[in-house]
Amino acid sequence: MAVPSSPRGVVLRQPSPLREAMALCGSHLRYAIVFSALVNLAYLAPTLYMLQVYDRVLTSGSRPTLLFLTFALAATLFVLTFLDRLRSRIMMSASVQLDQAFSARIFSRVMKAAGAGVLLRPNQVIRDFDTMRMAVTGPAAVALFDAPWIPIYIIVCFIVHPLIGWLTVVGSALLLMLAILNEQTTRGLAKEASDASAAGYAAQESAGSAADVVRALGMGPAFTAQFEESRRRANGPLMRAASTNGRIGATIRFLRLFLQSAALGLGAWLAISKEVSAGAVFASSMLAARAMSPIDQIVAQWRVLSAAAVAYGSVKEQLRPVEATNQTALPAPAARVSLTQAVVLSPMRDRILLNGISFSLGEGTVVGVIGASGAGKTTLLQLLANARSIEQGEIRLDGARYGEWDDQRLGRFIGYMPQDFALFPGTIKDNISRFDRWAGVDGILADDGAIKAAKAAGVHELILSLPQGYDTQLGPRGRGLSAGQQQRIALARALYGQPVLYVLDEPNSHADAEAEAALMAVIARLRASGALVVVSAHKLSLIAATDVLALLKDGRLERFGPRDQVLASLRPAEPAQTA
Repeated sequence: MAVPSSPRGVVLRQPSPLREAMALCGSHLRYAIVFSALVNLAYLAPTLYMLQVYDRVLTSGSRPTLLFLTFALAATLFVLTFLDRLRSRIMMSASVQLDQAFSARIFSRVMKAAGAGVLLRPNQVIRDFDTMRMAVTGPAAVALFDAPWIPIYIIVCFIVHPLIGWLTVVGSALLLMLAILNEQTTRGLAKEASDASAAGYAAQESAGSAADVVRALGMGPAFTAQFEESRRRANGPLMRAASTNGRIGATIRFLRLFLQSAALGLGAWLAISKEVSAGAVFASSMLAARAMSPIDQIVAQWRVLSAAAVAYGSVKEQLRPVEATNQTALPAPAARVSLTQAVVLSPMRDRILLNGISFSLGEGTVVGVIGASGAGKTTLLQLLANARSIEQGEIRLDGARYGEWDDQRLGRFIGYMPQDFALFPGTIKDNISRFDRWAGVDGILADDGAIKAAKAAGVHELILSLPQGYDTQLGPRGRGLSAGQQQRIALARALYGQPVLYVLDEPNSHADAEAEAALMAVIARLRASGALVVVSAHKLSLIAATDVLALLKDGRLERFGPRDQVLASLRPAEPAQTA
């Protein structure tokens, strides 16, 4: 559903994403409710059939009446089956529409939050959403749709005889109380099991993404034990919840079967007293069973409903509504960046990673960021690349705050090369072109841009030497290439589209002599073109290519200025230590 239009720059309150997604399926839910009503009305057919057979056919001995009633019953049951199947298809369609309309948005929101330093597990959030979505299509949803019809069956029981109606009321109330007790008892256990399972999945994903390192360092048994422990922590609450659910569920089934038989006995008692007909004896049992059946089904599906409720709470908590702005489309910026009292916190918000950083950078400048390990160099580069959000202060590109830009548009003007390269499963061409063809960019334009970027990075010939060239498939974390080759591909990706700001984190950490010469040539061309280049410098050769140095210490800007001036101000031991 589109966000309502407003004047540019006006802040709108975005509705709850989950509520908005449910609204998309409103028509499906309405049809499902209508079909549920028809299905439950059709369930009265066997009861009416039995009443008519005992009260009319057996007393009159009319075979045509029996044949007509049987034909009517068959037709009604056929319609019932068709409507029940149609209801299931409608609910499945609603589930698919939820997925198509919302899964990409929820993934985008989670990735944006993770990029901002919020500790979310994308896979777990998507898994929670799928749990909630799939509950819509199963027997649990059918039981919930049938539950509102319990009073209707009770009313019919009162029509047969008030005593049968009161027996059904008392029985339904007992079953409902047991169902509520089951929910209150198992709610906390389900939440505890869900959290433990999420931790186990996170450990599994972490170990799987670095399986080669785990194997090389012999950490397999340790990670296996860690995974087993997380599963044990999840199984404990699950077993206790299943035990409680099974105990209460067995009690509910006992009561339902007993009350069904009690309704039969009560009907027989009333028939002996000539207060009801013989057909009402069996009809009362069937009506009582049908009235209490949805409660039994809900308890049987309680595990699914409980998991869906926990998943709904998790997704709702992690994806709270945000203030949406109708942002002005800013023009292409000049290569000018400024920071004013920038503060960045750790993802756990327990440490200050950058504290009060302020400086301005202009066009055609190469800036080197130096400092000891843990000084905040990578965090500063992430902030400049819009890979991390600022907590306090301001960061501007060509005078406009980063927050005034659309993230996708801003990313087109930034060439970011992270320290760990961050190559993704796909072809080399896709990685260099930032997977533009998946974003709707013409494939020929993306191919041409990828080749131009590869040539600018001096890696074109290297790519052509591979068996499939630009179509060479990479695995997770760039598997299939050496560290040096991955770094050069990451550099080409940073150059793709000719950004104005280049942020290169240790761009020569895995470079041989040829790659380092190519890197220096790239930096020289970028300086000459008027671009702004910020590099994390550890080697003296790269420091020599800079114009300005920024020395960080414990998250603070210790020194900032022309390269020679900063180097001259350092004590003799410091250049070697910091560089």
